[in-house]
Amino acid sequence: MPWRSFLIRKLRILVALLTIAVGSLPLLGWVGGGFFWQLDLLNNFQVQYFQSLLFLIAILFCIKSRRAAILGILLLLVPLCRMVPCYISPKASKTQGRPVRMAIFNVFVFNHRFQDTLNWVDNVLPDFIYFTETTNEWVDALKSLRQKYPYSVEEGTGFAFYSRVPILSYRIVRCSEIRFPLLITRLKTSHGEVTVLAVHPLPPLSYPWAQALDDTMSEIASELRKISGPVIVAGDFNATRWSKKFAPLQEAHLQDASDGKDPGGTWMRSNPLMAIPIDRILHRGEGMHCHRFELGPELGSDHRPLMAEFGW
Repeated sequence: MPWRSFLIRKLRILVALLTIAVGSLPLLGWVGGGFFWQLDLLNNFQVQYFQSLLFLIAILFCIKSRRAAILGILLLLVPLCRMVPCYISPKASKTQGRPVRMAIFNVFVFNHRFQDTLNWVDNVLPDFIYFTETTNEWVDALKSLRQKYPYSVEEGTGFAFYSRVPILSYRIVRCSEIRFPLLITRLKTSHGEVTVLAVHPLPPLSYPWAQALDDTMSEIASELRKISGPVIVAGDFNATRWSKKFAPLQEAHLQDASDGKDPGGTWMRSNPLMAIPIDRILHRGEGMHCHRFELGPELGSDHRPLMAEFGW
């Protein structure tokens, strides 16, 4: 029927245009993200681009629009190439003794599931844990951790760091004009000393905030150049590994604890369109590797907690 052929032609055009539109987003982020903070936001959604393009390519083959499908496959290569490193497991060396376990959790200021969070900590039993977006209520609720975590650093409405192993020293560096707190602690573990840098900058949703995130990443990289030995860098970075803003930390040769164990989105995980891995635990050090990496359960926050075990 003529009307059927007409509809098929229109559908081919529509799906082809949609494929080009979706496929252009990772290209725009990749090329322009280093120049415009708005375009860099596009870099955070590589998984969504990949899944959407796969779906559109399948439709194009079904409606026999092969040229558009081939174009879609070419566009698919950009998010694919950027995602592949997430699934490659680094070579691990054997270490002796019990692994060192770290956890992080952005509790979310409006979350009141205090007991659920405490239960999760009791279940995971990290050697040290970093909480962000803590409020006075959260500080009060977390005080019970001091029985098992006698070493701590707290900054009221901001962050809290608890440790079962001794904190040998700590300092707080103020990053950018917004003065984000970068916590730098030196801990004594069963494997020896390790330096932990923990941070939580604001999301880059305006030029000042985006500039502040750039300054924070540069400050972290500057601090890393002063540190020798095993290092862990962790927190809610409000930027994924694909963001141009993460370049200073990539140049610092940090390894992502989730490599080969990709957990998917850590923020807005219940929303497939928005879920992105902005909570991260990174590490660096001779012979240092991640034994185990876990994404925690839903605990009332818009973020999921993370836990990683290290040996060296």
